[in-house]
Amino acid sequence: MRSVDWNNVTATNDGGFTPLPAGPYVARLVEMKDNEAKEYVEAIYDIAEGEHAGYYSDDWGKSHPYAHHFFMSYKDSALGMLKGRLEAIQSSNPGFDSAAAWNAGRLDMFVGRLVGINLQEEEYERNDGETGTRLNVCQVIDAQSVRDGKVKPRDKKPLKKGGAGRPGGGQVVGTNPNPYGGPIPFD
Repeated sequence: MRSVDWNNVTATNDGGFTPLPAGPYVARLVEMKDNEAKEYVEAIYDIAEGEHAGYYSDDWGKSHPYAHHFFMSYKDSALGMLKGRLEAIQSSNPGFDSAAAWNAGRLDMFVGRLVGINLQEEEYERNDGETGTRLNVCQVIDAQSVRDGKVKPRDKKPLKKGGAGRPGGGQVVGTNPNPYGGPIPFD
């Protein structure tokens, strides 16, 4: 074992990881992944504006995309929500026709586009039976509404008593995130 000059080391907790606060953000889409078998597109984002811009651009964010994503289901039962999300992306990017890009199968055209998101803290049951907290996208809205302060943070969503949370989506705070801890929505 080697000796360390502790005077030149800054102490950190959890690897220096500082959780992103819940609330509204302008995000930039960085990747779109189609899961044709389950009929959804996973939209991976990073924070685009404000003091937390580039929050997920570090190595942690690149190796843990499940911590900063939302789903766009194209099942018949979810087409209304999909249309709302496409309209939010379109209104955030003047001149971009999100429906035409979607129908042409051009998910690459979404990469780099802005959209507003609202992140809500929610509790879930971890694999070890304990309660964890993560951030989850609770709203996809146009970016200008976020900039104008029209989108308000939502209260923390508590774990329902007697019901298990669904690990596997959102930013996990204070635990070791497990991307394979549970089913993905829309399965």
